[in-house]
Amino acid sequence: MRVSPKLTVHLGLRWETTLPPVESKDRWSDFSPTRPNPAADNIPGALIYAGAGQGREGSRALADTYWKAFGPHVGMAYRISNQTVLRAAFSRSFGAITTVTGSTHQRGFTQVLTFSNTSNGIDPTFRFQDGLPPWPKPPFIDPSFANLDNIPWWQGSEATSPPVNDTWTISIQRQITPTLLAEAAYNGLSGSRLQAAILNYNQLPISVFERYGRDLLTSRIDSPAAVAAGFRPPYRNFLSAWGNRGTVAQALRPFPQYTGVDTYAGGGDHSGHSSYHAVVLRLEKRYSQGLSLQTSYVFSKTITDSDSYWAGDFVRSRDHFNRRLEKSISALDVTHNFKLGYVYEIPLGKGQRYLSSGPAAAIFGGWRVANSHYYSSGAPVNITTGISLPIFAYSNALTVPTYDGWRGVQAGSEFDPGKDRFIQPASFFGAQPNTRVGNSTRYNPKLRFFPNYNENVSVAKSIPLREGMNFDIRWEASNLLNRVRFGSGPRGRQDNNLGRLTGNNYILNDPRRMQIGLKLYW
Repeated sequence: MRVSPKLTVHLGLRWETTLPPVESKDRWSDFSPTRPNPAADNIPGALIYAGAGQGREGSRALADTYWKAFGPHVGMAYRISNQTVLRAAFSRSFGAITTVTGSTHQRGFTQVLTFSNTSNGIDPTFRFQDGLPPWPKPPFIDPSFANLDNIPWWQGSEATSPPVNDTWTISIQRQITPTLLAEAAYNGLSGSRLQAAILNYNQLPISVFERYGRDLLTSRIDSPAAVAAGFRPPYRNFLSAWGNRGTVAQALRPFPQYTGVDTYAGGGDHSGHSSYHAVVLRLEKRYSQGLSLQTSYVFSKTITDSDSYWAGDFVRSRDHFNRRLEKSISALDVTHNFKLGYVYEIPLGKGQRYLSSGPAAAIFGGWRVANSHYYSSGAPVNITTGISLPIFAYSNALTVPTYDGWRGVQAGSEFDPGKDRFIQPASFFGAQPNTRVGNSTRYNPKLRFFPNYNENVSVAKSIPLREGMNFDIRWEASNLLNRVRFGSGPRGRQDNNLGRLTGNNYILNDPRRMQIGLKLYW
C-alpha cells in the first residue's frame, strides 16, 4: 500500500501446516521413550505401532501436527529521489520436510531372512521345489521387536515442524542512466529447525568417559573390572541378548536396549541452525545498443551446524549435551564471489550502424558474443580422524593446537601435485589422543580449497532464411582458458596420503570443452 508519494509498504501473512506421516495400511512404528519394554524388564523405551487392534495405538499417525507455521512478510520502498530508492524487507518462510533415506519406521512390518547351512555349502540350504523353510511372517506387533537395533523416532511434532528461514535485507538502488542500474545491499538469513543429523539421544555424557576411561567402558559388564567397579546389567537378560557387545558403555546408555535412537534418517531431527550475512554489490545494464550486462560481487559468511540433512563426515554430534561444539564455518562458505555475464550483438549487418547492406552485411551481420565469468574464493576444508570414543559410535574430531599452517608447503610459485601436498603431513597434527573429545570445529576457516576461476564464451551467428525462419550456428567453449583447479587429496588424519593428490579424481573442475551447434527456428 502507498503510505505517501515516496513511501510504499507491503504486508503479508502466510500460514501452512504439514500433516503427520501415515501409511496406506498403517504399517508404521515409532519409538516411545516412556513406554515399558517387556523384553528388558520394562525399563522405559519401546516400539509403538500405528493403526487399530491389539498392541496398536488406535491412531493412523504416530507423530503430531505442527500448527504454528505463521510466516509474516514486511517490505518497504522509499524514494529518496527520482533516481534513488531505499528498500528493506523481512520475511519468514518454511522449507519442505524431507524423509532423508526412505522411511525407517517399518520395524515390525518387514522381515529379513537368513537361512543357515549346516553343511558348509556342500548341500543346498533348501530346494525351491520344497518351498522355503518355515519362517515367521510379519507383522510383529511387539514393543520389544527393535531391541538391539538403532530405533527410529519422529519426536512428536518434530516430524512435522518445518525448517524456518528468516530473511532480511536492506538495499539502495541508483538509476545511473535509463538502462544502467547500480545496487548495494546487505542480506541476512537465519535458518532454524533445520533438518540435520545432530541429535544423539543414546550417547553417554562425556563426563562418564572422563570418569571411567576407555578400558572400563569397553569391558563386558560381567568382567572383573566392571564388577569391582560396582556395575551390574541394567536388566536381567542384558548379557544373553548382547553377548560380547554387552559392555559397560552399552549398559550405561540412556536406553541400553538399543544401539542408538535414530532421529535423522526418518526426518525427526529438526535441531539444526545456520546464519548467513552478505554484502552485495550489483550492476545491471538492460538491453540497449546491442549490449545487456549483469555483474555482482558478494562478500559473505555462513556459520552452521547443519550443512545438509545428508550425514557427512561428522555423523551425529560429538556431545549431544553440548551441541554448540558442532557450530562451524559452513562447508558451503565462499567469502568472495564475483560474477559477470553479458551478451553483445556486434553492430554489423542489416539494421545495424555499420555494413548495413550488400554482401558484407550478409557475411559480417548477425553475429553476437556472450560470456559468463565466475571468480570465487575456495570453500573451507575439514580433516577427519578415525579415532572413536566408546560414548558414541562415530568418529571423533581432530585435536589441534592451532588453525594456522594446515596448508602444505609449496615448493614453487604454483602448486605442483607431483611434488607438493595440499595439507601438511600427519605428523604436523601430532598424535591424536583417544581419551578426550577433539577440540577442532567441523571445518577450518583458514584452510580452503583453491579459488575457482572460470570463463565461458559463445559466439553465434543468426542467418535469416525467410520471414519467421532463421538458422543459428553457434560455437561454445566452457573453461575457455583451460584452468586446472586442484582438490585437497585424502583428508583423513590416519591416511598415509593425507593431502597428496594421487589421481585425477582430486581435480575439481572439468577441462576446456568446445562444441558447435546448429539450430533452425521457424
